[in-house]
Amino acid sequence: MKLRTLWFMLAGLLVGCAAPQTASPQWTAPILPPTVDPADTVMAAAQHNYETYCAHCHGFSGDGQSPASQERTVAAGYHAVPRHDTQGHTWQHPDQLLFQTIKYGIDNPLTQYIMSGHADRLSDAEIRSVIDYIRRFWTDEQRVHQAKLTAQFAENNPGWEP
Repeated sequence: MKLRTLWFMLAGLLVGCAAPQTASPQWTAPILPPTVDPADTVMAAAQHNYETYCAHCHGFSGDGQSPASQERTVAAGYHAVPRHDTQGHTWQHPDQLLFQTIKYGIDNPLTQYIMSGHADRLSDAEIRSVIDYIRRFWTDEQRVHQAKLTAQFAENNPGWEP
């Protein structure tokens, strides 16, 4: 009797192993957030603020909205949350626009991006530090380009400071 039970268990195991497998998604190594020297207290605080107020939507590595929720977002008529990394477009905007967006958010549904502002959570200096932290996601060339955009905006809008 025991041999027969053992045989059925072994047969069940073999059948289970031989069952057709569905294709599983390929695993991709996660992109890690930028390294911050803990001795750099300003940048460590900026990383903490980014991870507390931004990363849940924009990703801890600036990789944007989780693919698992993008389909629902698009189906609701909105754009997916933008990436802050090299594949995103954050580096294509001047500091002044980034500052305004972080401080006051985007609440006009016609823009199809809705984001809460953080004026009640972050000081102006903390917002500037978060922008400095986000720059760590970009390439050197993207940082140079973004600095030029920031300078051009300041030149075309004298007296406008974030």
